Amino acid sequence: MKGSKLFLGVGAVVVGIGATVMMMPSEQRSNQPVSQPVESAGSETNEPVQTNTQAVAAIPATEEVVNDVAASEPAEIPLPEPAPALPEVDPNEVTSMWQASEQEQTVDENGIPTTHLQVNPQLISSLQLGQTLEFEVPALNQSYQAELTTTHNQLDDVHVFKGKINNGSENDNVIVTRGEVETYVTVSTGDGVYSVRIDNASGKATMISEDDIAKTITNFNDAIPAPEVPVEPPKDRS
Repeated sequence: MKGSKLFLGVGAVVVGIGATVMMMPSEQRSNQPVSQPVESAGSETNEPVQTNTQAVAAIPATEEVVNDVAASEPAEIPLPEPAPALPEVDPNEVTSMWQASEQEQTVDENGIPTTHLQVNPQLISSLQLGQTLEFEVPALNQSYQAELTTTHNQLDDVHVFKGKINNGSENDNVIVTRGEVETYVTVSTGDGVYSVRIDNASGKATMISEDDIAKTITNFNDAIPAPEVPVEPPKDRS
């Protein structure tokens, strides 16, 4: 009996050891999936860190481009020089716009009498509101004074000044249209309307009468007479 018990005890020990040996590989296999997520998680967390490092390294290059663009904008554009200040206007001073030239009156290609004048080029460039100008009309042997009271600008750097003639009717006025190359003046009076064309550089000017222009237009006839068409009166059908 003792021998049999000893045999059973030894057998139980052998079975236990065998079971322990068999369980150890299974435990090792069961531990392998646990280690894999840790390694994969570690590898995944490392990749974003490298990507963020690249993005941070690219930021200074972008800032340099922005700084280069900002530095090449308004700082390099030269500012325009201020226009020279005009002299103060004396309300009691009357300035003659032009003088009669020594050149005799001529006739242009359209048969319109032309009076030659001379203007001070500096006066043209210094026109401003409040000035009182005198406009001589040699054909009428009379001069008219007008104060420039309104002004406005048009395209291509054109400046327009207007003023009413002193002691004139409601429609008597002066219009001065100054461009870069030439200046045009229209003097409208009860005795007639006169137009003056001025070269800004030399001051040479010519004056013509609008009445003379109208005469050349009214004398021109380009109508074609229509032939007569005989028309018979209606006949009485009764």
